[in-house]
Amino acid sequence: MQQPTRGGHFAGTSEKKCANRRPVIIALLVILAVLLAAYLGGVAYFNFYFMPSTTVDGQDVSRMGVGDVAGSLSATRTSGWKASVSGDGLSFELTAADVSLAYDGEAAARAAIAQQNPWAWPVALAQGRAQDLSTGDVSAYTSLDGAAVSAALANAVSVATAAGDGTDPTGITYDTEGKVYVASDAAQASRIDQASASQFIEGKARSLATSIELGDESLQGGEPVDAAIGTANAMLGATVTLTLGGTEVTTVDADLISQWITIGSDLSVTLDQDAITTWAKGDLSDKTDSVGTARSYTRPDGVEASVAAGGVYGWSINGAEAAQGIYDDIMAGSPATLELPCYSTAAAYNPGGQDWPARFIDVDVSDQHAVFFDSDGSVIWEADVVTGQPNLNRSTTQGTWTITNKESPSTLIGPNDESGNPQWVSHVDFWMGVVGNLMGFHNAPWRSAFGGSIYLTNGSHGCINLSYEKGQQLYSLCNVGDVVIIHE
Repeated sequence: MQQPTRGGHFAGTSEKKCANRRPVIIALLVILAVLLAAYLGGVAYFNFYFMPSTTVDGQDVSRMGVGDVAGSLSATRTSGWKASVSGDGLSFELTAADVSLAYDGEAAARAAIAQQNPWAWPVALAQGRAQDLSTGDVSAYTSLDGAAVSAALANAVSVATAAGDGTDPTGITYDTEGKVYVASDAAQASRIDQASASQFIEGKARSLATSIELGDESLQGGEPVDAAIGTANAMLGATVTLTLGGTEVTTVDADLISQWITIGSDLSVTLDQDAITTWAKGDLSDKTDSVGTARSYTRPDGVEASVAAGGVYGWSINGAEAAQGIYDDIMAGSPATLELPCYSTAAAYNPGGQDWPARFIDVDVSDQHAVFFDSDGSVIWEADVVTGQPNLNRSTTQGTWTITNKESPSTLIGPNDESGNPQWVSHVDFWMGVVGNLMGFHNAPWRSAFGGSIYLTNGSHGCINLSYEKGQQLYSLCNVGDVVIIHE
């Protein structure tokens, strides 16, 4: 019979329990060893292979080995690469073959996989999250033949400088698109610092840029040329807006100013004031002046009318004074607005149309009728008239005129005849001069009828004849300066 051990338990019972637990423990240890081996195998695997749902710079590399990714990157990154090089008077192209451009896909792939955490592969696989690994600065993995870049640049410079025809000794031209003065392509190309430009192009090419723009940093110093360009462009920037009566007429812009700028062979920059004066007296005056020009207009009563060229009313600019103002504003170097100085002004700037005030007297020769419109468009006076007799070369002069003087009573004296005596001396009660003292409105006491076709056979010597009543009314209503439109 088995004796109990100290403590009251039998030794055989404990040994049996321990024996029963060993297989379980062993099984767990085996499972843990298998899992650890699998985990460590995964760690080892993902040190050389990319995890699922992984891209490198946007390229799918899921489960690809570093070597395969390296080959893919090397084959695709520079394949078909071509860059356009322009600026500083140059324009040429580079291809990968021209400069032996290559991409170190091995280094890039290893840089990418180094960002992958192989120790966390179970979590990454369980979550299935996508990740994009960047290789970083592409220029770190590219290489090229610097001598080939320098040779290509030198050839482009040679071509550009040879294209200069020698007609522009300053090398400065006006760019009609950019509205600025620039050094010509040949001049810019001759100033290129080829060492600096080559280095710049190399850097851009190593970054796989497809458009490479050379700038001032690639040019050698050219202070006199740059100073001349700066001075000329300051003038171009001083645009001048020209107005008449506050209405914009035109703008003296860069294209126009460039026609007045002269850059000498010594790179001096001058603004031709004589050329500005010629333009102001010519093209500008043709655009603005309305004195003596034909116009079309609509009367306040709706009648469409046209007045022939003639008369004294309208715009007439002082071209010489305008040119001086334009010159001064351009030389000041800032955009400005200039109200054009005038010999005579009008109520509004309206080329080819009514530029006189709403208050005016309209004389229709064909209808033998005159109407006085007030500033609000209302008719304040109208009358039948008798104008000059056309078949005797005494037609009333058409055009846009003004009331020049008033006199009551007045004596009308005609030109002298062959004997030196006035052809006529007529006394009238009301005189309102229109063409100086040569033609005007006046009452005609020798007439009893007005209007109709009287003027064709018994017309005036050119004046506009009125009855006493109508002459008196007009005399009391009109003012010196009122516009008179005489038309058919």
